Amino acid sequence: MKKKYLVKIFTKYLQTKFEIESDKEINTADELNPLIIDFIGKSDIQWEQNDLQYNSTANDFYITYEEVTNGSGQHGIVREETETRI
Repeated sequence: MKKKYLVKIFTKYLQTKFEIESDKEINTADELNPLIIDFIGKSDIQWEQNDLQYNSTANDFYITYEEVTNGSGQHGIVREETETRI
């Protein structure tokens, strides 16, 4: 059974969200990185302005992910779906 994950990438100025699927549970960043790279390489990522203000001297970005049962729509529409995102 495939598991679905909602991935969020934040930079100081931009942010994006997308879903990926995996045949196995993802527990580490090392398991997540190849899936993110594959997705970015195959899809049209839509970046949006990041209104979240944070100051970091070590990292210029951060990534979060969570397993979702009904995709990004489980808490309402995150953004309109396009053909490349369906």
